[in-house]
Order: sequence, then structure tokens, then C-alpha cells
Amino acid sequence: MKQKAIKAILSALFLAVLLFLGVTVSASVEAALPANFVLIHGGEFIMGSPETEFDRSSNEETQHRVRLSSFCMSKYAVTVAEFKRFVEASDYQTDAEKGGWSYIVSGSEFIKGKGINWYHGISGRVRPQSEKNHPVVYVSWNDAVAYCKWLSTKTGKRFRLPTEAEREYACRAGSRTPFNTGENLTTNQSNYNGNYPYKYNPKGVYRQNTVAVNSFLPNAWGLYNMHGNVAEWCMDLYHGTYYDMCYEKGIVTNPAGPGTGSKRVLRGGSWADNARYCRSAGRDYAPSDGRSGSIGFRLVLDP
Repeated sequence: MKQKAIKAILSALFLAVLLFLGVTVSASVEAALPANFVLIHGGEFIMGSPETEFDRSSNEETQHRVRLSSFCMSKYAVTVAEFKRFVEASDYQTDAEKGGWSYIVSGSEFIKGKGINWYHGISGRVRPQSEKNHPVVYVSWNDAVAYCKWLSTKTGKRFRLPTEAEREYACRAGSRTPFNTGENLTTNQSNYNGNYPYKYNPKGVYRQNTVAVNSFLPNAWGLYNMHGNVAEWCMDLYHGTYYDMCYEKGIVTNPAGPGTGSKRVLRGGSWADNARYCRSAGRDYAPSDGRSGSIGFRLVLDP
């Protein structure tokens, strides 16, 4: 009996030490983070949406179990001011500048806007100084990756785009509802086209522009505008049946997307989108050199 009691005490002490070390490591990681980043503790979650979720994309959102390691994510999308520093320091030319055009929103359509690039706002005019804290737009996946590489070289840290799984996990912040705000998303909580609310809810505001990256309340994990404002690039290639392949495996750990494809994943919806496209499980995609006034990006920093 004494031996059992001693073993129980030693086991409890060992567990306490592990927990203490875990907290200590987490605290040290958080202390070393840049000001605008938060540590997202890893774990398991159900990715995708249930078949009962209103307005889901039934052929793309098969629920499957995912296990993720811890990572650090920016509270905000990359701003105009931040991207400007990158361009001035590196003389980088975006795909929009090299190609001479970007897609702009015209009514309910996207049309090619000649000469439109990251300098410009939604109106097609050069961004005013008052919008320097808005998310940069008209940036491609290629541009976002180039920014990550530049910042990594500059700081000696590893910055990258989030994987699609990391993006949904961080957006949900432990929630299982269509939005991290619950069963509905209002235009007091997010920037999207309020003429097209979720389900049968009342209409809201349509701002027809981006807003500052620190607008509205953050989600439970301290991340801002994970729904709406700008759709955000993910690292993954896009494949319409990738979730089905993941489901067949039972559980996937740190999935990085399919091995082949011609387009990249976008997440979160934007100022120009209906509420349904802002859902936590909502998926979109575009070519790696695609750019428009509704697309931006945020960063992940590996701890």
C-alpha cells in the first residue's frame, strides 16, 4: 500500500512538473513575440461544417478531425503602412505592378482595373493617409509569400502564411457555430456586405470599403477581423475534395493541403462578400498571381 501511495505521489509530482514546464515554455514564447502576435495553443478540432449548417458548400466542407501544433498568429492583417515599408526596403514589384492591372469591384462584378495596385484603395484612387492602418489589398499570394521571406530575413524569425487548417482553428477560437460570434454575424461585428445577411437575419450596413485592421471586437483568442474586411491568403493549394481525403484518414496532423493544384486557398470573406462567405468553414480560392480589392493576408510566426 505504501509503495502504491508513493507511486501516486511521484506521478502527481511528475505531472505537476510537466504542467509547470509547459506554462513556463508558453510564457517564454509569449514574452518573445512581436507586439501584434498571439500564441495559439495547439490541439484537436473538427474542421469543416456540419451538413445542417445553413448556406454551407456541401461538396467542400466535409467535417474531419485535425490535430495542430502550437503557432503564433498576427492579431491583424498586414496593413498598407507595413507593406509600404517592405516595398521601400526591398524595391519589390507586386504582380499587379508588373501586370499593370488588378480586379476591382464594380457593383456585383469584378472587372480589370488598369494601373491598380497596392498603392490604391477600393475606390481605385491612391490610398489616403487616413487608411494607412487598413489592410493592404491588390496583393497576390506570390506577393504575400515575398513579404514573409523579406520579414524573415530581416528579423531572423520564420514568418509565413497560415495553413488553411490553422486559419480555421484560429478563426473558430474554440467555437463550433457558423461564426465565432455564434449563429449570426452582424455588421456591428464585422465588415461585409450587409445587404446580404446570414440566414433570415435583418440587413446591416454595406460600407463598400475596408476598415482599420483593429476595428470591431477580437475573437476569444485576441484575433481581429477573422470574419470579413479582407479575404486572406493561406499557404495551401486548393482542391475541392481535399476534405474528403482527410476524412478517410480519420485524423490528420498539421495538414498542409494537397500536393498538387493551380490555385491557393482564401479564407474569411471580405467587405464585398455576403455573410455566408465569412463563415468559419467557408472556403474560396484564386490563382497564385490573383489580386483584387477584397484580398489581403496575415502572418504566422513559428514559435
